[in-house]
Amino acid sequence: MRPTPSLFRSGPCPLVVRAAAAVLLALLLALPLTVAALSAQAAQNAAYHGNVQSHIFHRQGCTYYACKACTAVFATRKAALDAGFRPCKVCKP
Repeated sequence: MRPTPSLFRSGPCPLVVRAAAAVLLALLLALPLTVAALSAQAAQNAAYHGNVQSHIFHRQGCTYYACKACTAVFATRKAALDAGFRPCKVCKP
């Protein structure tokens, strides 16, 4: 009966693979934030989110602040009003 090959055999190959994986992980962690990650972080830190379907804007802490249609991002209340959005009646920004 032939023994089946094991993925966890001891030998030089797994050590080389582990070392290469460690180097790749270190390189990935050292990469700067991408533009998409920066824009997502900026959207999370935005003062107001606007719902593009209903044209209502919400402030942080509102129940509706993180809805799927809240893709418009405003830094100030005036910017949201100038864009044609009205304030939410729940959070009253």
